[in-house]
Amino acid sequence: MVLCAKVYAKEGEKTRRLLLENKLLNKNYKIVKEGDFLYIPLNEENLKNINLKDLIPNIEIVEKDIKKKEIKRKPSFREVISKRFRKEIDEGLIALSYDVIGDLVILQISDEIDEKTRKEIGEIAYKLIPCKGVFRRKSEVKGEFRVRELEHLAGENRTLTLHKENGYRLWVDIAKVYFSPRLGGERARIMKKVSLDDVVVDMFAGVGPFSIACRNAKKIYAIDINPDAIELLKRNIKLNKLEHKIIPILSDAKDVDVMGNRVIMNLPKYSHKFIDKALEIVNEGGVIHYYTIGSDFDEAIKLFEKKCDCKVLEKRIVKSYAPREYVLALDFKILKN
Repeated sequence: MVLCAKVYAKEGEKTRRLLLENKLLNKNYKIVKEGDFLYIPLNEENLKNINLKDLIPNIEIVEKDIKKKEIKRKPSFREVISKRFRKEIDEGLIALSYDVIGDLVILQISDEIDEKTRKEIGEIAYKLIPCKGVFRRKSEVKGEFRVRELEHLAGENRTLTLHKENGYRLWVDIAKVYFSPRLGGERARIMKKVSLDDVVVDMFAGVGPFSIACRNAKKIYAIDINPDAIELLKRNIKLNKLEHKIIPILSDAKDVDVMGNRVIMNLPKYSHKFIDKALEIVNEGGVIHYYTIGSDFDEAIKLFEKKCDCKVLEKRIVKSYAPREYVLALDFKILKN
């Protein structure tokens, strides 16, 4: 039996709204109509805090045997794909994981899957993942600008989107710049370490996610060789009202002449080629946040120990990169260059 408000049907909508506004409507049960009356289920817990007669003077409270609502859960994208394409998933041709950047989704589907099936999977993603457009990675990240080819599968065919993370917003063009939403947690980690006295050098800034995450610093130099990334970075600096702190620099990181006490090296595949420059940039006693790819941390630690007197402050696996290989993060305190 469920406690209900019994009201004339013509008063039903008005009563329902009043109950809803005062958190007295029990949404788990259906509203039942019998003859001229409606039986509206009540939230008994909240009835303890309010006199219902004061709210609706002529209301009648009764017990009624009514059914619970049947809540149908929408199947997830992964569930649907797993059922329809289990063989292709097991063969590594379709990935269950995907990236969401702003209101756009990027799927991982092999070229070996025919176009019709790719489009079908895109439509499934469009229906089941909250988004405005769905794309497929056609290539890995490549070239000095670190971009990948994309194939449009469903929804809007545009590549510019507004991404939100960690309390800031970023314009990202997924066809023109490199951006990984999977590093949001890593950016949040760095954000917590930045102090008001820090001068940050973001050697491979892209559209500025790490730079903007460091917004509490005194100054941030944001460097990138990709002109499209720098243009979006400028928009993002303005969007987040950081014109007074972040200095965008269009350049190869090896050619800049800046100094700072916190250096970010988010270029995992090639960061080892820039260690000498990072050591030239960082102040003695400063910190280098180094990202690399490997099966363990030993190679990166040995590489730094050969070049400087340093101490590992923190090391962590950021994400998987390939079988038995990971994107690794190491924070080095540089004791002496």
